[in-house]
Formats: sequence, structure tokens, C-alpha cells
Amino acid sequence: MEKLNARELDVLSIVVEGYIDKGTPIGSRYVAKKSKLNLSPATMRNVMADLTEKGFLKQPHASAGRIPTKKGLRFYLNNILKPKPLLYEKKKIKEYFNSTVGYDFSQILERTSRFISNETALVGLAVSPEVSFMRWKHIDFVLVKPGLVMAILVFEGGMVHSRLVAVEDLRINSDDLVKFSNFLNEKFSGKPLFEVKGQFLKEMEEAKKKFNELYINALTLAQYTCEAEDEREIFVEGTHKVIGSIDPKDVERMKSLLEYIEKRSEFLKILDKIEEGKGIFIHFGNELFDPDLGEWSIISSPYGVYGEPLGIIGTIGPIHMEYSKLIPMVDYMAKMLSKILEARL
Repeated sequence: MEKLNARELDVLSIVVEGYIDKGTPIGSRYVAKKSKLNLSPATMRNVMADLTEKGFLKQPHASAGRIPTKKGLRFYLNNILKPKPLLYEKKKIKEYFNSTVGYDFSQILERTSRFISNETALVGLAVSPEVSFMRWKHIDFVLVKPGLVMAILVFEGGMVHSRLVAVEDLRINSDDLVKFSNFLNEKFSGKPLFEVKGQFLKEMEEAKKKFNELYINALTLAQYTCEAEDEREIFVEGTHKVIGSIDPKDVERMKSLLEYIEKRSEFLKILDKIEEGKGIFIHFGNELFDPDLGEWSIISSPYGVYGEPLGIIGTIGPIHMEYSKLIPMVDYMAKMLSKILEARL
């Protein structure tokens, strides 16, 4: 890691914080006024020139002040930034999560992405756990009409998946469905879905050997219910807020970022890499998405159970976002989500 002297650290800090606050290049007079070193604008200009030569700052055009490069901003985030303590925000976050009692986990994630967007005026992001790794809690069947059943599969943690399933045997009634669910819950409760799916074929063969029509029907219903359940949900809220508040020249870049997010498979590959880590992460758009999206940044943190990450939440916005406030906020919300999941196990 490249080292900076005390004067350079002071100037870099002022330039980065000024850029985050204003979103415009920062001049030497501004730095001299903000600094406690009592140095002249001319001296500050020399320090800024040194930082530019080292790759920490850049000058957008000849008559402008300086803005941080990705290298300079990364150095600031890793070595200088002091997150602001959560006071009022922590109380508001707790009140929000208290209001989610009774919602299934997918609904909580959707509301969480909206809450993040409302609190930050940026894009709120929440990604659900991969269903295959969620543990089966119980399944229920409701007879809608002869030949049509609503299957409701609940996972530990509160995620709920439901779907309509057509059944060939029109004789199946509500009492049969209760027997089906009791059989399946006894067999699969507490097991991850990928393991349950692996057992379906074995259990089906066993049921056929015993000519047990009831269990064959139950397993068939369960198979249909679990089909196409590997897709993770991505909740994105607040894109209109960001587009309405950014420089018009950045709107096209924002559209490019949103188009990338809409490519679910590619976006999920990136999020999976983020999720593998622990704690808060800050990535610039060019590091994750595309070289042309370097003016965007994502702050994210994984949530899960007992230290095992299952999904992520975060926020996306311009690279000059207020990191000192957003980092502790995203981190705290991820910890709260983890507590909710663990409490429901």
C-alpha cells in the first residue's frame, strides 16, 4: 500500500469529502480554507499536484480544480473514512423492522429495498437467498376446485413460495391434501430444497413398489411445487429518484447500469461474488459491471444465519455518494435482517 505523508492525507481527505458534498472539482482555495494546517492556497496547489502525479487526484480540465481518482477514493475509503454513528437512523431502522412482523421474508426484502431507497434517495437493492439452499419448513395444499390445487411451501426463515398445480385425479379432496402435506412435512422438514429434490425420485420409486397411490400423488404435487424454484429474487427500488437528481449527462450511464441489472443472470453472478465475502463491501461500477460505469458505486453487505451468507442488501448511486452515512446504515440493516432470519428458525 502506497504511503502518504500527513499533509497529503489532509489534502486528499478534504478533496474527497468536498467532492462527495458538492459533486464538483475542488480548488486549492477551498482546501486551504478547510484545512487546519494553515497553509496557503499556493502550497495546497503544490500538494494537490503531487497527489495528481501519484494518481490519487485528477484534473477534469485545465481550469478546474481536482477530483479523486478511483485510486484516491479507494485509499480514502480504506484508510481515512470515519463512518458516522447511527443515532436517529438506528431508531428508525428498528422501527421499520418491527413493522415487518407478519410478513414473509420475500415481502420483507422488497420493503427493505424500498426503505433503503427512501432513506438515501438512491437505488435500494435486496437479493433473496438461493431457494435450493433454504430449508423446508412445511407445505400446505388448498383445493381450489376439482383438478386444481394451490401449493404453499414455507421455508425456515419465512420465505414463502406458492403456485397453482393441476392434478389429473379429480377425486383428490381436501382430506387427501391434508394427508399429503403431513406425509411430505414428516419426510422433508428441516432439509434444504436441493436435498429434497434429490430424494423425490427415490421416494417415488419406493411408493410405486408399495402401490401407495396416496404417497405417489403427494410426491407428484411436491415435485410440481418445487419446479423452477431456483431463481433468486432481486428487488430494486428508487431508480427514478436517482435519475431525477443526477447531472443530465449521467442519465445515459444510469440507464446503462439499469439495463445491466435487468440482465438477471449476469447481475446475479456479480452479486454471488460479493456475497462470498463477509461484512461491508464497496465496489465501483467499472470493477463490477462495465468500464463505462465507473462513476457509479455499490455499497453492499451480506445477510444470513450464524455467519453463513444467504443474500445481500445494499444501495447503488453516484460515486460521490455519502459513504460515511451509508456504510454503517447498510451494515446495520444487514445485521438486523440476519437476526430476523435466525429468530424464525
